[in-house]
Amino acid sequence: MTSQRNKPGQGSVYQRKDGYFVAQVHIGQDDNGKPKYARKTFKAESDALIWRDKAIVEYRLGTFIIPSTITLGEWMDIWLEQYARPNVRPKTYECYEYITRLHLKPKLGNVKIQSLQTTQLQRLLNEKRQSGLATRTVELILTTARTALKQAMHDELINKNAADHVRKPKPSPKQISVFTVDQMKEFMFVAEEDRLWIAFKLLLGTGMRVGELLALKWGDINLERGHIDVTKGTVLVKNEHGPNKTHQIIQEPKTKNGYRRIPITEDLVRQLKRWHFLQFFEKKNAEGKYEDSGLVVTTKKGRMVTQRNLATKFHRLLAKAEIPKTNLHSLRHTYATRLLEAGVHPKVVQELLGHGSIRITLDTYSHVLPDVKKQAIDKIEGMLSPRKMGRVWV
Repeated sequence: MTSQRNKPGQGSVYQRKDGYFVAQVHIGQDDNGKPKYARKTFKAESDALIWRDKAIVEYRLGTFIIPSTITLGEWMDIWLEQYARPNVRPKTYECYEYITRLHLKPKLGNVKIQSLQTTQLQRLLNEKRQSGLATRTVELILTTARTALKQAMHDELINKNAADHVRKPKPSPKQISVFTVDQMKEFMFVAEEDRLWIAFKLLLGTGMRVGELLALKWGDINLERGHIDVTKGTVLVKNEHGPNKTHQIIQEPKTKNGYRRIPITEDLVRQLKRWHFLQFFEKKNAEGKYEDSGLVVTTKKGRMVTQRNLATKFHRLLAKAEIPKTNLHSLRHTYATRLLEAGVHPKVVQELLGHGSIRITLDTYSHVLPDVKKQAIDKIEGMLSPRKMGRVWV
């Protein structure tokens, strides 16, 4: 095919000596005032002509994207370092990096970002779900891809987000572990003998997350009025500097719902006063080696307790109390379950737990709702019957 010279704002197609066809579109001028072109190479002339005509229309509509050979894997690396790392929490970055390294790059890393199709991402998610990967992890794969591709759109690398129309996997029913009332009593009876009994008492008595408990300071507690203000949380992140692989940091809640005030019982107030005295006694006997961090739950030297060590202690107490093994989060579930069983409105439970919506609360504790409904129906027992027996119809 003979070369077709184009005027500014138009395009052309020409054949190279090697037989390939080059489609080009005039897209303005460079910094030196010379014509600037966007070009793409094709084996077939018909494909080159189609691309040229489409590119001209998109350019005039303002939706044209300059061809790029960057792959999804290359873009994920750029996005992680330039956009994610400086702007998200350390734990969120670790999650993005983990999902990219283990799930996105192995399967789709070599695909050009401009060629990525929704069906490819959907196939990846379906395969991961069928392999037995947790629903939450599969959702994180989609979230990570969608967020990175959204930035690629903003940077004009692509004109559509291939992840926008991928269907999320159907969530599996949540399996939660809850102590019975007898198990609660037995566990606390055993836990009373442990130095950190107050930690387990607080988890069962407030429904706080473990990270929130470990970040709790005495300044967040009002013993006179009997309430706790949740304003911080701890999270375990990779340790880039130092001998340990990970370390625990304190950070603010991710959403406004995380900030909340939790009323506490008079018994818990007494227990906290008792613990405060014991902590003061430990500080006095530490001979200047005590780290006064202001934290409520601490080691004998005043240092922050790690989630791992608290979980280890928890499992030992479970074994001693002859309660089936579960995780620390079950104490939070137990708190919520007891409230719902007592007839507390789910909206109140949602606010006490710091859930983002009442739907989360209802979905998580659906196992309690049938009993709550039955209790509600029992309350109107007799309301539909007359006070005195009237005429008997036969």
